Amino acid sequence: MKLSVIGLGYVGLPLSSLLATIYDVVGFDTDKSKIEALLAGEVPIKEPDLDELLKYAFSSGRLKVTNDPSLLLGSDVKIITVGTPYNEKTDYIDYSQLESSIEIIMPYLQKNDIVLLKSTVPPGTTMGIVRRRIESAGFKVPGDVGLVFSPERMIEGQAVHDFKTLPKIIGASDDRSFRIVSDMLSKLGGKIIRVSNPETAETVKMVDNYSRFVFLGLVNELALACEKIGVDVLEVIKSAQDDYPRNSGLLLPGPGVGGSCLNKDPFILRGVLRASGMELEMVRSAESINSRMPNHVAEMVSLFLKSGKVAILGVAFKGDTDDTRFTPSYAIGDALIKRGFEVTFTDPFVKGKGIRGDLYGASEKSDCLVLVTDHSEYRKLDLVKLRKHMNSKPLIIDTRGIINRKVAEVNGFTYHGLGRL
Repeated sequence: MKLSVIGLGYVGLPLSSLLATIYDVVGFDTDKSKIEALLAGEVPIKEPDLDELLKYAFSSGRLKVTNDPSLLLGSDVKIITVGTPYNEKTDYIDYSQLESSIEIIMPYLQKNDIVLLKSTVPPGTTMGIVRRRIESAGFKVPGDVGLVFSPERMIEGQAVHDFKTLPKIIGASDDRSFRIVSDMLSKLGGKIIRVSNPETAETVKMVDNYSRFVFLGLVNELALACEKIGVDVLEVIKSAQDDYPRNSGLLLPGPGVGGSCLNKDPFILRGVLRASGMELEMVRSAESINSRMPNHVAEMVSLFLKSGKVAILGVAFKGDTDDTRFTPSYAIGDALIKRGFEVTFTDPFVKGKGIRGDLYGASEKSDCLVLVTDHSEYRKLDLVKLRKHMNSKPLIIDTRGIINRKVAEVNGFTYHGLGRL
């Protein structure tokens, strides 16, 4: 069996690399510079184990990457992994990349092919937009062409591990398509879960991030409450979970909700239901709380400093990645600048204008550190060295709870954490 993967981003590149350990795979992307970089041995995204996987996939000859759509001809399963960004103005997603991908594969679609959609979409998209376009070319669905929706469920920073271990939800238009796709995905590892239809699988994907978004709203509100009460939110959560499985689903609070998925999926579902006259009240409440957190972090700084230089540690929204999509760091920086503070940004993985890779240089003559991203190297900060670079009586605002308060205070810092004032 031959496969093709359309879209070589955070999902498509790890997936195509893993599949190429078993099958012949064509990885397609319209971005010519990305293809050239991959062929030159450069990996455009940071993921553990991905470099070695790509080397093996290329050296084995099983993976070919291209921006030439004619190479999609002959692939039995065509897998779409392109972005589906959320449009705030319409309260719905932007289908342009998905629609473009469908148009790209149509000239090379043959009878008995399967189109597997992994891009996040509203329920009804696979058997709606995708099916209508395929049938407009004279194919029957099901019958001539099979349609399958199987959501990506990986987390950045552990994509390879997740693809190999997490359950695979599969909603197929017909039994044959299910058998082929389930056999293909089962070879990667993880349990196969068949659901009734693609619409159910699409809704499962909505729930994955709808629930996390709401749970984050809950614990962020709890953090704000703990500051008022005068107790440590991390101690409260840890104690509430200790040998008590009913609280096992509690997450940890943070400075805001970053990343594409959590800032998209709950609102996709909301848009679908608003169109039918239903409002997702839990999403509205969680959005109100979560969107408040970056400004709250700036307020924490203002409680202890009236002016000065602030170094923001971490620009990526997630630890040990270089992804800045919807990062709370910039919102925190903007809120601090409006309050009259001078702000510098530092991150070991993110490169760009105004972002310094040197933590100690960025902290030079600063009055406050705001730890935003839980990068591994921030868990072992040399506070003695940092203290020498900073002004007198420096302040640490730890939004991730990863700096030891006692060690910080022994080394001359004033320490405050989110939910731990």
